[in-house]
Amino acid sequence: MRPALSNVRVRARSAILRVAVLAIPMTAACGALAAKPTACDGLVYKKGGLTRAEYLPCAGEMMATLDRVAPQIEKMLEGDASARSDASAGVRELRTLLNKAGGRNLLERWEDRALTSLNVDISNSVHHHEACMMVAGQMFGRAPLGDEKFREAAKSECRAYRRSYAEASRAYALVR
Repeated sequence: MRPALSNVRVRARSAILRVAVLAIPMTAACGALAAKPTACDGLVYKKGGLTRAEYLPCAGEMMATLDRVAPQIEKMLEGDASARSDASAGVRELRTLLNKAGGRNLLERWEDRALTSLNVDISNSVHHHEACMMVAGQMFGRAPLGDEKFREAAKSECRAYRRSYAEASRAYALVR
C-alpha cells in the first residue's frame, strides 16, 4: 500500500509544477528577446575606430530607437502615465544597443571625427533618456507627502533630452 501524501507536500508539489510550467516558456521568451540580432552585433574595433560603412547601420538602429522613444517621453510630459512603460522599454533597448556597439569605447577618438562626434551625441542622448526614466515616477499619480516639489524638477529633467536628441539627429544626418 502506498503511503498517503500530506496536504503540505501536495501543495508544494503543485506550486513547483506551476512555477516550472510558467518558467520554461518565460525563459525561452527572454532568451529569444535577448538573442535578437541587431546591427550593433559583432562590431570589431580597429585602432582608428570603425569606418562609416561598418558603423552606420548600428548608428541608424540607435537613431531609430531614439526616434521611437522621443514621442513616448513627450506623451509622458503631457501626463500620459501609460507611455512610461513604453519609454522605459525603449531606453533599455537603447542601452543594450549602446553596449553592443562598444559602450564607453564609443567615446574614444576615431579617425573619422564626424563619427566620434555622432557617438558623443548619441551617448549624451541615451544618458538624458536614462536620467528621465529614473525620475519619471515623480510625474504621475499622487506623490507622497512633500514630493510635489519634485514633480516639476522631474519634468525638467525629462525635457533635457530634447537638445541632445536634436544634436544626435543632426550629426547622424550629416554622416549619412
